[in-house]
Amino acid sequence: MERRQSIDRRQRQHHPLLCIHALRGRRRHCRRTDDERRHPQALDWYHPKLLAMVLLTLLLCLADAHNTIQLLGDGAQEMNAFMDYLIHRDAGLFILTKLGITAAALIVLVSYHHLVLFNLFKVRHVIYSIFAMYVALVAYELSIWPGEGVPLVLIPHTG
Repeated sequence: MERRQSIDRRQRQHHPLLCIHALRGRRRHCRRTDDERRHPQALDWYHPKLLAMVLLTLLLCLADAHNTIQLLGDGAQEMNAFMDYLIHRDAGLFILTKLGITAAALIVLVSYHHLVLFNLFKVRHVIYSIFAMYVALVAYELSIWPGEGVPLVLIPHTG
């Protein structure tokens, strides 16, 4: 006689942002391939390469904010209307908002890095794409930089 129950006894997994298990997690992969397709699960272990990508992306985001403020002082124009409003209101608010939006998006993407989008690619490839776009953006900003070089300090423009 079969002893299996007809109901699913597995507990619903909590979202990783709501439940912190420890500094290092145990679950690296979904247990069943069927579960991975039917029920998106968040894992509690992330590859160190993802951490490196996130930190480098945030560093590039900060470099982009720095370059944007410096270039605006030299006569450039911000194309994003929301960011343009924030820059003219308060540069500190601009930097915090820019880093905050980027960090929040990266946290959500890392939480679900193993999921497949549109049956085409995994979410972690979106993280790599965001990193590549920031590399291209910072490279573009450096290519249009006027003068002798890139100042490494935020100096208020007087003129």
